Amino acid sequence: MPPLKWRALGAAFDVRSLLMLAATAWALIYHFTSQPPLWSRVLAVPWALAVVALAGLAKVRPGRARYLWLVAACLGLEAWAGWHWIVVSTWATRQAGWELRTRDMGAISGAAVALALLHGADPGAAVVLGGFVLLPGVFARQSRRTADLIGELQETRRELARLAVVEERNRIARDLHDLVGHSLSVVAVKTELARRLVPRDPERAGAELADIDTVVRRALAEVRQAVTNYRQPALAAEVAGAVSAARSAGIACAVSLPDDWDLPVPVEGLLAWTVREGVTNVLRHSRARSCSITVELAPRRAAVEICDDGVGAGDDERPEAAVSGNGLTGLSERASALRGEISVGRRPEGGFRLSVAVPLDPS
Repeated sequence: MPPLKWRALGAAFDVRSLLMLAATAWALIYHFTSQPPLWSRVLAVPWALAVVALAGLAKVRPGRARYLWLVAACLGLEAWAGWHWIVVSTWATRQAGWELRTRDMGAISGAAVALALLHGADPGAAVVLGGFVLLPGVFARQSRRTADLIGELQETRRELARLAVVEERNRIARDLHDLVGHSLSVVAVKTELARRLVPRDPERAGAELADIDTVVRRALAEVRQAVTNYRQPALAAEVAGAVSAARSAGIACAVSLPDDWDLPVPVEGLLAWTVREGVTNVLRHSRARSCSITVELAPRRAAVEICDDGVGAGDDERPEAAVSGNGLTGLSERASALRGEISVGRRPEGGFRLSVAVPLDPS
């Protein structure tokens, strides 16, 4: 059966439908054992199957016409075949609950109980069966409201994500405008002035061109710094991603973090890069069973340490060789730029250790 048909079938018959199918089967068995006329036995089977089919169709493709046919089929079967067919009305109340027809749920249950009493059923049994008929509708109504709420929450989350992207784009646009707009305006004015001064005062024109060169270089440095800040990873996000990646690889990962922190952007970026590089090396080379990520904050110093209990790429691997990797080389350069210190190598108790410490006032 194609996947789409399997999904449609699953939507039509959920787990609760198994109980309703069992009740329908019980009614069919009871009907045959009560020795009704032959025509009743012949007609009851296709009628009951038609009820189940209509219930599935109404669930997959809702519509008032299908719903009314389902209600008529359920109550009609009970009307001519006997009180025990009251249980098939669960299919109608389930659909009424899913379509949030609260009044219909009570009306269908009441009509089913009334028909059972007209057939001479025991009043207590009829009421109990009426409650059984009503329950699927109540459960379906709760499921529908839950599904609607989940849909609204998902839509809200998508909208918040979209607004966050828009806000970030606006922030970047404002920052670039503030950084570049003024500098380009100055360049435009000085370029026009220098163009006019070239024939009359070449020395002053040269001075203006020198100023233009200074403004352009300063603007370029500011843009580079802004781009660097945009590309800084967040420490919390990197730790969360590292834990998820380690656990996916079957490596237990213990984390020790301060309750909160407010670090300079370059410092937090360095710690985040350290976590990313350290856990990447654990996943690729360590063959470890566990690792740990520890972030320590002091009044004048911040540090992060990644340790594992692995063996590295080989028993003869030297720590110095690990430092020469491109990732750790780049990390060392980042640490040096902030007057930080990097330490990497094997631990005496076994495993590997990567640690980066940086002062909180690197200037």
